[in-house]
Amino acid sequence: MPPNEPLKIGITGNIGSGKSSFCHYLEKHGQRVLYADKIAHEVLIEKTPLLIQRWGRKILQNGNIDRAKIAEIVFADSQELDFLNSQIHPGVLQRFALETKQSDLAALCFEIPLLFEAGLEDCFDYLVLVTAPRSKVIERLKVRDPGKTQDHIQRLAVQMPDAVKAEKVDLVIHNDQSLQQLEKEAQKLIESFPKIRKKQSQDFV
Repeated sequence: MPPNEPLKIGITGNIGSGKSSFCHYLEKHGQRVLYADKIAHEVLIEKTPLLIQRWGRKILQNGNIDRAKIAEIVFADSQELDFLNSQIHPGVLQRFALETKQSDLAALCFEIPLLFEAGLEDCFDYLVLVTAPRSKVIERLKVRDPGKTQDHIQRLAVQMPDAVKAEKVDLVIHNDQSLQQLEKEAQKLIESFPKIRKKQSQDFV
């Protein structure tokens, strides 16, 4: 690891846990956060010609990629999901690697919902899990996407349980109180950065 490379903080959590809110508070207090899902969407757009070649123009809506239509295809066929991942994941990791190499910040934070599922845990110096009770998660999902609650619950059922992830991380944030408390937890994490020791972490690519 280059001596001037920033501290790499990996942040994960299942759907509805509040990890994105936690990361927004990190940004509010001056931290740089890279969002895996946002970058994946950018890579998806870049790959539009290749995806049309694979699946046809049915994946477009008003000339733009329709993520819902792609989801229908890939979640019905594991081979198509593998194809999509093979096109998207390398681009996301390349962006992570480039940002890390070019950064002159003391720390970089990465929000990655499927961090463990993607086998990326050894790429970070410090891992954070944001978790919440299942009842609160479902309540939040009902408010956020009233028409998709059942879909979200099904996604939750196939994600790695928080209890398993909690054993693999350095810090567990229990997001079962107010947003003000969640912001305080974000501030506490930032304050702890100077005390975190860098590991011989793996490169993203």
